[in-house]
Amino acid sequence: MESTIVNQDFRNKTVNNVNQLIENEEYHCRSKNGFPGVFSRIRKLSFKNIIVFISKGVKSSLQRELDSFYREVTGGDFNIRAVTKGAFTQARAKLKHEAFIELSENVAQTFYTEAPYLVWNQMRLLAVDGSTLMLPQHESITDEFGEHSFGPNADSKQSLARTSLLYDTLNLITLDAQIASYKTSERALLSKHLNKVKAGDLILLDRGYPSIALFFQLAARKIEFCVRMKEDWWLDVKDFAESGEQERIVSYKLPIKDREKLKDFPEIQDKEIQCRLVCVTLANGEKEILCTSLLDSEKIPHEDICELYHYRWNVEEGYKLFKARAEMEKFSGKTALAVKQDFFAKIFMMNLCAVLAFPIDEKVKKESKESKEKNGKSHTYKVNRTSAFSMTQSISIAIFLKGMWQKAIEAFDKIVMKTIEMVRPGRTLPRKKKPKRPYHMNYKPL
Repeated sequence: MESTIVNQDFRNKTVNNVNQLIENEEYHCRSKNGFPGVFSRIRKLSFKNIIVFISKGVKSSLQRELDSFYREVTGGDFNIRAVTKGAFTQARAKLKHEAFIELSENVAQTFYTEAPYLVWNQMRLLAVDGSTLMLPQHESITDEFGEHSFGPNADSKQSLARTSLLYDTLNLITLDAQIASYKTSERALLSKHLNKVKAGDLILLDRGYPSIALFFQLAARKIEFCVRMKEDWWLDVKDFAESGEQERIVSYKLPIKDREKLKDFPEIQDKEIQCRLVCVTLANGEKEILCTSLLDSEKIPHEDICELYHYRWNVEEGYKLFKARAEMEKFSGKTALAVKQDFFAKIFMMNLCAVLAFPIDEKVKKESKESKEKNGKSHTYKVNRTSAFSMTQSISIAIFLKGMWQKAIEAFDKIVMKTIEMVRPGRTLPRKKKPKRPYHMNYKPL
């Protein structure tokens, strides 16, 4: 991994850019959900207050969270009843969920413009992965996301959403997030991510994604890739797996049935593309077959390809933070709009957390590495992401509503710097599958 040119002011600039965007009148107009006159008067439920409140997250009951929020905003000692949950529900209905997408993209854009972000062989290392969310029961949810039958007799109705993240595995930034109905395929959501991937990036994909049409799409966009393959899907892959070879170059032609998918790239439709199959033997003896566009084995040898795919695990860790630690399924409202607002607000806060924690994480890794080399210690350390995310939520009012962003970042640094954890490379533990515990909208914790 390498770092780009260093600019130590990128965190200040990120916070400043977000604050300027939230104050921007054009942004306000873009974010109003068909109600041109809303958020124009000075109210307790101002545009900025609603943005920050939803971004901060709701863990307990909505009314208690509102009372606590306005106590902190006003600097009081006790919770106050400034607004009711009914008033908040009416106000949030006038706010587009795209407002949070724009905030998240603003953070990412500033980071990649100003920060010394990490790359692998001069390429951003991106991964795509999908998951599902259990949604509240509401008419708008059923209309937008559908309803599916579960249980032994298929008599238990539940609405689910399919989600997908385009994730920078080295810098922990989400470049794009998608949420759609459960019947939408992960491949369909992947195609929506591609507009956020630049030529020269490298994308990591799991076994459910590969297709010849996808390889042609990535080649046409000059996007490098490394994809895990299923041995029983493709004859070339099966033959390679059985051959005992470590590597092989294979060629593919675009099937006639997929020509429509490449209609925007007619120059590549009749060409052949070459891919490199690589066999990776894991510590437990299991073999993985990877297919990559990185053909130069001298520049990127077999060992580097083996290491490369393991970086995809960071998107799994991103989902763990997103769903388990940030409790994504503990929605603050029941409507489809509330679900999408909460979804993209969490993405925004995850990106902000990644930016704020980035220099601390690099400092911790550097110091532990130097200590390891000097004193012979066997471990390195990294920032605890759960603690960093919690701290990001805690300082959001100070950053965006009180104008105390410098003091807030200093407080963030002190806490996060002292909350670190050991890196255990190669550690594997069996997964303990437990029944999923649903969040109850009507019975939230205190």
